[in-house]
Amino acid sequence: MTIINIDIISDIVCAWCYIGKKTIEKAISLHQKTYPGGKNDVIKITWRPYYLDYHQISSLTMSSGVLRSSVDKSEVAKLRLSHMSAEQLERLRQRMDRTGRSLGITFKPGGKVGSTRPAHHLIHLCQTTLNYPIEVRDALVARLFEAYHELEKDISSREVLREIAIEAGMDAGQVDECLDSFAAENVQESEVDREARENKEATHSGVPLFTIQGVFSVDGAQDLMDFVEIFGRIREEAQAAA
Repeated sequence: MTIINIDIISDIVCAWCYIGKKTIEKAISLHQKTYPGGKNDVIKITWRPYYLDYHQISSLTMSSGVLRSSVDKSEVAKLRLSHMSAEQLERLRQRMDRTGRSLGITFKPGGKVGSTRPAHHLIHLCQTTLNYPIEVRDALVARLFEAYHELEKDISSREVLREIAIEAGMDAGQVDECLDSFAAENVQESEVDREARENKEATHSGVPLFTIQGVFSVDGAQDLMDFVEIFGRIREEAQAAA
């Protein structure tokens, strides 16, 4: 048995992060099904926070770069992609749709986008502070991505986040305590905020960024065989060192 550790720096509202999530999950399944002894390997994923930067959209944000309130996704996309022609936008849309469908994702353009800070704090609470079972953490992350990209839900909404977290298996009281902390004024910088800032400073090529076994770095939503190859190398090195 080989333990493979994967750190994923991402933001929920990043479409390529959702694609990357689905890709690495497919790669893990392929490794466990096809690599000799791979079914016995333990894959440990840790989700790391990253806040996508909207500071250039001054009309929609505060000086900190966090959206004041939720706004239509189409409004943000129009501003962020204003440098692209209509033809380029259509090619991008087709590429996203095609890639998404190949992984079981149906991207929807509707809905609103806001700060993902509370969502990242819920993930941290689930996987680190309270150390919930991995199944709960996985369900939480999966539901957050699906809610935003496929169900057109506003994951900056307290009600939406509460529903998702409880459905994933988190305790309602603990969820409320976490979300209520964001209602207070002058919320201080947290451990999650500091890590998100450090991740942004260290991640020059954007997200997603995968760090596997603390050695292999893969940025962007790569082909699943890139991951499968890395998993195989890690397993072979572990066997050689045994």
